[in-house]
Amino acid sequence: MDEVLPTFTMEELVAMPKGAWREFSSPMNDRSGRMKIALTDAFCIWESTMVADADTAPWTHYNDISFVEMNFILEGQVLQTHEGLLDRYNYRKGHHNILFNPHSMETNQLVGRGTHRLFSVYVSQEKMMELFAGYLDEMAPFAEKLAKGEPFVLHAPVDGLTNELRYLFDSFWARTLPVPVGRLYFESRVMELLAHQCQLLLEAPVRQAALGRADLEKIYHARDIVLGNLCNPPSLAELSRQVCLNEFKLKKYFRDVFGVSVFALVQEERLKRAKQLLFEGEKNISAIAYELGYAHPQHFQRAFKQRFGVAPGSLLK
Repeated sequence: MDEVLPTFTMEELVAMPKGAWREFSSPMNDRSGRMKIALTDAFCIWESTMVADADTAPWTHYNDISFVEMNFILEGQVLQTHEGLLDRYNYRKGHHNILFNPHSMETNQLVGRGTHRLFSVYVSQEKMMELFAGYLDEMAPFAEKLAKGEPFVLHAPVDGLTNELRYLFDSFWARTLPVPVGRLYFESRVMELLAHQCQLLLEAPVRQAALGRADLEKIYHARDIVLGNLCNPPSLAELSRQVCLNEFKLKKYFRDVFGVSVFALVQEERLKRAKQLLFEGEKNISAIAYELGYAHPQHFQRAFKQRFGVAPGSLLK
């Protein structure tokens, strides 16, 4: 039986604690769907998965808040009209953009049958001005447009998401953390997402070698095995045997898909988990180090300080 999810009102959305995420049902006459939503001080993160039997009827709403949108089409196809900016623009799978069109009417329509998965981040006008002006010289003209309230849209030069972006979206909702830590987590993920998106918008696209579906599934299976055994991960030879892929292909494809080696992923995820445990404050440094597979607490402390710039003891409650 399918899970029954609550629907929501805007009052309930506004009242959500910052740093938590919720999943809601979004029933419509011509489509079924669900939404995942998280809030922080500057970001509203919204993923919508809808299933339609045919083209849906258009739906329209008024954007009464001045926010900047980061939009990604993960599955399906959408026609979108933004008053004065876009007229029935066809978003296909893999398309993404950064869009600013405050105080305007917006119309959307799903095209075709099947699953449509959309991911958007709504960023406050002030926050995006700060990010554009503070980090990216190439985006300074758009910071000026934001300051003046001038609409704009930056479309991806080609449709298609990098392997790193696919991994980010696949793992985005994987954790439920205490609210203060969750707020930091979601803000850091949005910053990572923006960095990847701006790289694609500003640089010539780099074509990545396409993997067959079977090999791609094996690589994701390898990642799941590793993440499930962070304290005692299998050797490359053992991991290769478990996923039925030779070591050379395992190492190459893993880096192609996730942008890091198996070893680097283990180290990164161990340290992220360590930071979470430190914030929770229920275990001391030695216990955390041994739980995550470090032979000596000193090794853990060195790795943690090198990665985050602070000693783990400074984060203990």
